Amino acid sequence: MKAESTRRPGCDMKTAVRHLLEHPPREQDIIICSDSQASLATLRGGPAAQTSPLGAAIWEHMAALVAGGDRRVHLQWVPSHCELEGNERVDAIAKEAAALPQQGVPVDVRTVYRAASRMARKEAISNWPDGWYRRLMDGHLPAPLASTTPREVAVDVHQLRAGHWSGSAQYLHRIGRNPGRDCAQCNSLTCRAASCRCCGEEEADTPEHILLRCPALMRLRLRHLGNIHPSEEEVRGSGVVAALGAAARYLQSREAT
Repeated sequence: MKAESTRRPGCDMKTAVRHLLEHPPREQDIIICSDSQASLATLRGGPAAQTSPLGAAIWEHMAALVAGGDRRVHLQWVPSHCELEGNERVDAIAKEAAALPQQGVPVDVRTVYRAASRMARKEAISNWPDGWYRRLMDGHLPAPLASTTPREVAVDVHQLRAGHWSGSAQYLHRIGRNPGRDCAQCNSLTCRAASCRCCGEEEADTPEHILLRCPALMRLRLRHLGNIHPSEEEVRGSGVVAALGAAARYLQSREAT
């Protein structure tokens, strides 16, 4: 006997097993099919591995289904949307059910926590101001740096992403910490005091210049990315940002010496 589920695999599987308990089948072997590999992988861990009330309930029902006999329950994965008759039928029924009035049901703490986390993440990203960081990250929160990352490297990574790098002559000139011969302080990217100290060209050494265009760092970008003119998406990773920032610091110190 087969009980198939698709739209909400955990809930559908629980309903299928409960239906089998209420209407005991004559067959000894029961095959429960689902197109959710994640749900099957979670259930495969056994009853002790379940971290949600739904998973625990499914295992409880399956244990009751095989109690006192030689009956066996098999959980089988089936691909979705590939014209399997039963699977497509269940999908259609689930869509019809989703349009019906929904009753309030208890929700476990883990589900609430995950939903709140997703909402907070989405809201935080939507509130990012327009600018270099928003364009660079493109809706992706940066992954945490490794705990072994030196503090000075971590600072460079965060500052380069944020667009306010303390190693930038342009940034220091803008805040009055790098006065030029003819200009004490300004916001202009074309001011000579803002020129990149790594490559010596006229372009200001903004984080965008350091990560994407600085000629002095072409070899390093080629080594890490296979491209001397990468896209913003390619330099988003912490490792690439850290390597380019460290190289820029080294070239600046060598130039100063």
